[in-house]
Amino acid sequence: MNRVLSVNNVSKRAKDFQILNKVSFELGSGEIVGLIGPNGAGKTSIMKILVGLTRNYTGEVDLSGVRDIGCMIETPNFYPYNTGYQNLMYFAGLNGVGKKKVEELLELLGLKEAANKNVKAYSLGMRQRLGIAQALLKDPDVLILDEPTNGLDPEGIYEVREYIRKIANEKHITVLISSHLLGELEKMCHRAIIIKKGEVIRFMNFHKDEKEKQIIYVMESLDTEAAQKILQENGYQVVSQNEQEVRIRIGANEKNEVVKLLASHGVVMTGLYEACETLEDTFLELMKD
Repeated sequence: MNRVLSVNNVSKRAKDFQILNKVSFELGSGEIVGLIGPNGAGKTSIMKILVGLTRNYTGEVDLSGVRDIGCMIETPNFYPYNTGYQNLMYFAGLNGVGKKKVEELLELLGLKEAANKNVKAYSLGMRQRLGIAQALLKDPDVLILDEPTNGLDPEGIYEVREYIRKIANEKHITVLISSHLLGELEKMCHRAIIIKKGEVIRFMNFHKDEKEKQIIYVMESLDTEAAQKILQENGYQVVSQNEQEVRIRIGANEKNEVVKLLASHGVVMTGLYEACETLEDTFLELMKD
C-alpha cells in the first residue's frame, strides 16, 4: 500500500470525557476506507482533526504525503436561489480555481444537465453530489466525507456511491467515508476501520486475495462435540459450537482437508456451507458490551 497519510496514537479529551483514545491507522493512495462506529464513537472528531478543524489533541497526524484535503463534514450549504453552476463558481473563486475545473466537476458528478437550475430545486442526492464537487475544487488527493448518504432515498444512495467509486478510480483520490449504512460501505470500500468509545477495535479488509481470505463455514454433524474436539486438536479455529453445528474459520481451499480429517475419525457430516458473515454482523457483534 502506497501510504498517503497516517494517524499515530491520537487522543482527545473534553473535560472529563475521553473522546479519542490512542487512535492509529493509515490510508493508502486511491483506496476508499469506511470509518464505522455508533453515534458518539469519535468518527467526526477524527475527521475534524484530519482537516484541521480541531487542533487540541495529542499524538501525531502525518500529512507529509498529502498535497490537499477536500472535505464534506455535515450537510453542505449552498445559496438556494443560485444555480449549481453559480454556487460552484463562487467557491471556485474563493479557492483560486477557474471555470474549466467547475465544468469538469459538474460533468464528473453527473450534474451537467442540472447546472443551470437553482439549487432550491435539487434533490437531496444532487445537493450531496454538489457538496462533493465543492470538496474536489482544489484537486485534493484525500477526500473526507462524513455521512454523505444521510437522508437519501435508495436511488440517491446508489448515485452517490457510484460517483465516489468513480472519483477514487479515475482521479486516484483516497476517500475516508463514514456512514450508518453498513451494507453500502461494504459495497463501496476496500477496507473499514471500526471505532467504539473513541478506540479503534477492528480493521476489516473487503478485498483480500481469495487464497488468503478466511471464511466462516457452518458444519452440520451428528456429533458436534467430537467434531469440535478433533478440529481444535488439529489446529483449526472453531468460532462456535452447539448441538446442531460447528462454525470454523478456514481458507476456501481448506474445505476438503477438513472433510477428510473428520471422516478419518468417523465423524459424520450432514452439511457444510459458507456462513454469510457481513460487515453488519461483525459490527453488531463488536458493539456488544
